[in-house]
Amino acid sequence: MEYNIKIEQNYFGIPIQPELPEETLEIFLGEEKLFEFLVPVCKNPSERKYEYYSYLNVKEYQGQTLTLKGDFDQEFFQDFCQKETNEQEPLKRPLLHFTAERGWINDPNGLVYHNGAYHLYFQYNPCNTQWQNLSWGHSVSTDLLHFKQTDNVLYPDAFGAAYSGCGLVNDRGMLGLPKDALLFYYTAAGGLDPWSKKNGAGFTQRIAYSLDEGQTFIKLPKPALDVLREDSRDPKIFWHEDTKAYIMVLWLEGNEFGIFRSENLQDWEMTDSFVLDEAWECPDLFSLECEGETVWVFTSADGFYYFGDFDGYHFRTDAVQRKAYLTRMPYAAQTYSNTDGRVISLPWLRTKNVGKLYTGMMGIPRELGAVKRHGEMLLSMMPVREYDENKKLKEEFSWGDQEFETELTSEAVTELSLNLKDSAGLSIQLFNQNLSIRDNALFYKDERTVLPEKLEDVHIIIDRGIVELYCNSGTINIWYETNSDLLEGKIQISGGRGAGKLYISQ
Repeated sequence: MEYNIKIEQNYFGIPIQPELPEETLEIFLGEEKLFEFLVPVCKNPSERKYEYYSYLNVKEYQGQTLTLKGDFDQEFFQDFCQKETNEQEPLKRPLLHFTAERGWINDPNGLVYHNGAYHLYFQYNPCNTQWQNLSWGHSVSTDLLHFKQTDNVLYPDAFGAAYSGCGLVNDRGMLGLPKDALLFYYTAAGGLDPWSKKNGAGFTQRIAYSLDEGQTFIKLPKPALDVLREDSRDPKIFWHEDTKAYIMVLWLEGNEFGIFRSENLQDWEMTDSFVLDEAWECPDLFSLECEGETVWVFTSADGFYYFGDFDGYHFRTDAVQRKAYLTRMPYAAQTYSNTDGRVISLPWLRTKNVGKLYTGMMGIPRELGAVKRHGEMLLSMMPVREYDENKKLKEEFSWGDQEFETELTSEAVTELSLNLKDSAGLSIQLFNQNLSIRDNALFYKDERTVLPEKLEDVHIIIDRGIVELYCNSGTINIWYETNSDLLEGKIQISGGRGAGKLYISQ
């Protein structure tokens, strides 16, 4: 069926009833196809109950008529709306862990700092609470903790869905663009949907740029890399000062990754490829200082990391796999660019958020370092200093022969910071969540997490729906989904022995 609608306001709302079977919605301006989405729809009009609207910014089409096409009835098309703003009714959500206003999120994308703003783009399905329609959503923060979602910047097109990628400042004036332009490299996942299949597209690495501080993107017509393998993806780019070239790391296929060089950000040459067992997707490569020496670190989506050397052409590693995370909740972390020597990493947390109108969240950003413990070099992941500056000390305490107990009567993100003298039989109640340590393992609900070494310092951060732990100078990191919004109530520690501090954040 076709349905015409004249655009008279800034935003065009698609009615969403999540988790139902999906139908293809196409939106045209004359003969030009603008959008294609899979939209969940109830086939029985009398049983329709929309949970939210997904808003498209259509300012540039005001006064023009758009044509909607799809296997929908007229009543459904009549339920579309127009508004001057895309504001949604507020939902109860985490205070310091970013979630989308509505819909599904996964990988963080395009992480770049510029002119006082931290940009967080993310894989986004604005039309459902499950994976599909991969676009780039956008949010902005001045403190890395409180992000404000803005308009989306990339949608699926004739070249494919907008898969993961990176962002950087064009400070060397490449591609014929100003030095203050923001550049974004992403994977166009062609061949997975009818639009790109019809176009004969495969997986390509493409370029977009922004001249308005990342608010809108303009796509370049020529890809940075044409089809390499069936679904090569996730470009991450940085400038390598020693050899005066840009470096791209890319997942090729299976457990194979590639390294590419370019002096102009358009023409790329592969200089290395290597296989890392079990590792795949979302590669990153960066350097850290450890006791006065420079070490290069290669990471993959599951939080596997590898130390080695990089000469601008080849990454050499002993391929010893270490794990930044002890649970499978975090995935696809990416580091920020243009942060003046700070290596700041942000992971997607694979939360299910049952009963919510959003799925998935982002972790608290972590500052990365390399430290030596017991003669072994390890990656350290500590919350960014902005988090420490934001939190406030509520109480200091100790426990041992007697348990510690207190109660918070107002909602806040809470951190328990514990120095352990003895962890045997340690049991922690944090509001309605319970964690315990026994037999060299951490227990939460029915999940048992084996600990690689005895815990010395333990930091537990609880927000709505999530618990984060960082221990032993940030070398042990654990996340659990809680399925609870409770951020006030009883805190109790028993068993073991130690001293601690209680912090709160808003």
